[in-house]
Amino acid sequence: MQLRGEELRKIRRKRGLSQTALAEGICTQATISLMEKQNRIPKMNILTAICARLDIKTDQIIKSDDVSLTSIFDETSILLVHDEYEAARKELKKIKVKQLSTDVDKQLYYYLLGRIQVASGQVDEAIFNFELVLTQFSTTSANIYLAMTTVGMALAYEKRGNKERAQRFTMRAVNLIDDKQLIGGKQQWVILYHDITSLYLRLGQYKAALQTVNRGIRIDQADASLFLLDDLYEMRGQAELGMHDDAQAKQDLQIADSLSIIMQNDDRTARLDKQLAAM
Repeated sequence: MQLRGEELRKIRRKRGLSQTALAEGICTQATISLMEKQNRIPKMNILTAICARLDIKTDQIIKSDDVSLTSIFDETSILLVHDEYEAARKELKKIKVKQLSTDVDKQLYYYLLGRIQVASGQVDEAIFNFELVLTQFSTTSANIYLAMTTVGMALAYEKRGNKERAQRFTMRAVNLIDDKQLIGGKQQWVILYHDITSLYLRLGQYKAALQTVNRGIRIDQADASLFLLDDLYEMRGQAELGMHDDAQAKQDLQIADSLSIIMQNDDRTARLDKQLAAM
């Protein structure tokens, strides 16, 4: 595995960051300098945090004989967020546990495995794997998977029917977001706010759902991205219906409907068309 220091320098400058600004809260300025000038590879949690701050994947600055791990993780994450659980399970099975050489890899693997297990009703197994992430495989950096795994715990307990514990873990995840400077990419943040909103809706906490979904929408808007935007607007409409703001709900559901047509999500389009016709 080899670091592409010159590529790191180009990306950093393109983002308008000095070495000191990139290093802040992650490592020393000297570490960044060694990475750029001598291709020095830092500890994996530092590398992951730097890539998250630059909003890039590690394989953009790392030459490796095994780039498949990152691509499998990315594909599994996308399949999960689109509720394609069996496909996600098959994708994650491509990874052998012995390939997980860093705590960050283990953290992501067991988080994704836990999410798949929640969806398939293996709640006890999911909780066990989430606890592994939060205890044995937690890193020194405050990365976004701490909050995402905490949301996973909330989903597991909600699936079990324990709404009190689901609420407790949901609030813990929100507190992690608000109290710590968690490091993560933009898509990860959108997924996190998407999942928290989904939990709030199922718990009947519509005001909190509305506040959370707006965070995800703002990220997409700032980045001119359509990532999960149809889903986010649909959830915003459902939250507004729960708050009896029918006029605003109809407007947001219409936006969700238009976005689903653009994104060729036929199932969502059919569902929204039916709901809008009844309003």
